[in-house]
Amino acid sequence: MAELKIAENILSLRRKLKLTQEELASALSVSSQAVSNWERGGYPDITLLPRIANYFKITVDELIGNDEVTKQADIEDYRKRYSQLPWKDKITLAKEDYRKYPSDFTIMEELVWAIMKVRDAWATEYELVKEVCTKILAECSWEYTRQNATEAMSIVCTDEDWENWQYKSEQFYSSCLNERIEERYWRRGVKDKFENQSNANDLLTLMHFLGREYMRYYEQENGMLFENPARTAALMKYRMRILESITEDGTVPEAWCGCYADCCLKAAGALIGAGEYDEGFAYLEKSFELYERWLKIPDGAWMDVGNPVLFENAEISKVAKGCVVNIRTKDNTEVWSPYLWLFWQLENDIERALANWSWFDQVREDPRYIAIYEKAKSFADKQ
Repeated sequence: MAELKIAENILSLRRKLKLTQEELASALSVSSQAVSNWERGGYPDITLLPRIANYFKITVDELIGNDEVTKQADIEDYRKRYSQLPWKDKITLAKEDYRKYPSDFTIMEELVWAIMKVRDAWATEYELVKEVCTKILAECSWEYTRQNATEAMSIVCTDEDWENWQYKSEQFYSSCLNERIEERYWRRGVKDKFENQSNANDLLTLMHFLGREYMRYYEQENGMLFENPARTAALMKYRMRILESITEDGTVPEAWCGCYADCCLKAAGALIGAGEYDEGFAYLEKSFELYERWLKIPDGAWMDVGNPVLFENAEISKVAKGCVVNIRTKDNTEVWSPYLWLFWQLENDIERALANWSWFDQVREDPRYIAIYEKAKSFADKQ
């Protein structure tokens, strides 16, 4: 049975790689007659088995058709030994089993993280880490393992390879890249850059929460955002309270007043959509004052983010012509923010909201709506 499996496997693997018998023979430094004999049921010399398996990037067990039960028992034994070893010995063991089972992603992941734990191994094992992580991204479908591979390479990769790895985030959470930069500085012991990036990331995390679904209200929506106005109203009020808490006296810092104005506008629409008309119209009136304050800040200005202890005197730039928003830390390092829409409120936002948001459909004949809509048009023209 073993001979039959070897014959089937070599033939199948050769055809998968679209090789002739002569090409495979040349790669393995054997004669083409030997390859032909193997594929007809002959048995290669036992010393050739590792070379053949390595060429096809499989294990000897897989080449000869070792049964799955035996393979799993072997891997379980490896894991028991792995768990009991110090990190340097874990590397040695995981490397051995990676060569035996080069398609087992758990072994790959354990190998990478064992190397990550031994700083001295980063340079000596760098090409191996790169090989394994590249293979994970190419072949593994489990996102958690893929994210770990990306994170590992973002930390250990050389400066020359950094450009190739920094954008390999699996999800478009805009903070992912900056989180990896922070981890890179931390692991490398670069204190000043770590502190600046960590501070910037605190701001980016706040921005992410404040603006997760931000632009969907102003795009061609499919209606789903407007189906639960009570929740939207509660969420917007919660975001406003967070922004009020940044300072001791509850005054919203200038960097956040545009976002605060927009939250107020959305809370107004959602409250009206939920039937809370009086409160909703009160929030609408308040939004004019907030927008007016925001629009007085010049484009491109550096704005205070509040709480100098918490944010270490960081500043945020208001959107300018280049449509770029940066965070500037205490040493004047600038970190790009993808959340430009948090700092780009426009003079016609209130008018657009009143005209387009379905929350207002039930009050379009209300005298308060008619009056405030005229006010919104006048506000946009005046600005």
